[in-house]
Amino acid sequence: MRREQVRNESGFTLMETVFVLFLLSLFCTLALPSFSTTSQNKVEQQFGVEVREIFSLAHSLAVSQEKNWRVLVLPNQIQLQQPESNGLRKELAIPKQCKFTHRLPKNEVVFRQTGQAVGGTLTLDCESGYQATWKVQVGSGRVIMEEHR
Repeated sequence: MRREQVRNESGFTLMETVFVLFLLSLFCTLALPSFSTTSQNKVEQQFGVEVREIFSLAHSLAVSQEKNWRVLVLPNQIQLQQPESNGLRKELAIPKQCKFTHRLPKNEVVFRQTGQAVGGTLTLDCESGYQATWKVQVGSGRVIMEEHR
């Protein structure tokens, strides 16, 4: 008789199991949007780093090859080109949730063979609140990047 009573008392009831599964699904539902927001933020930050790398590469190529290089800012992408040959070296797509604003002559930043640059300031605004600004210094061709959230 005692064996039957012990068997009936051990384990979880159906209601307890359903309640635990409900709580787990609730926690997962609450956590999932924050995971997608985090991944979107990473994409935007990575894009900012890649833009900075394009500027650095353009400056390095201009000095080392003694030829002008330009970073062309189009509505949906950024291109690294050599103006004389129109050769495309690198292309970077702008994330759909982001928008560039700038005051650049001919939508480009030109790095001269001396290392100097003709350009200005570019700003990236994203729907998530991420903002990055690149300031191209005319004399040195140095690019300063500032990030904000």
